Amino acid sequence: MLSIGSRPARVFGVNSIGLTRRGFTPDTLTQLRQAYRYLLQSKLNTSAALARIDGDPELAAPEVRVLVDFIRQSQRGVILRRPTKRSEALVDE
Repeated sequence: MLSIGSRPARVFGVNSIGLTRRGFTPDTLTQLRQAYRYLLQSKLNTSAALARIDGDPELAAPEVRVLVDFIRQSQRGVILRRPTKRSEALVDE
């Protein structure tokens, strides 16, 4: 993911350039973007978003599963906050 800021950091997108350089297929990138949308752009809480990802047969890539498992097994938590208007302006600059 791409983030901005330090404390608190805001996640604002999938690092598709870096993933492409690492050999991820376009189909996998599409699935990761859809998982990102469920996690950050929908109005669902984290548990509901993870359940939606689990229930979506189009999100069957192993990389999506790694993302979901990482979030579920995280002992310190993950940052799943939408960007504020200020951070969106900084990204555009």
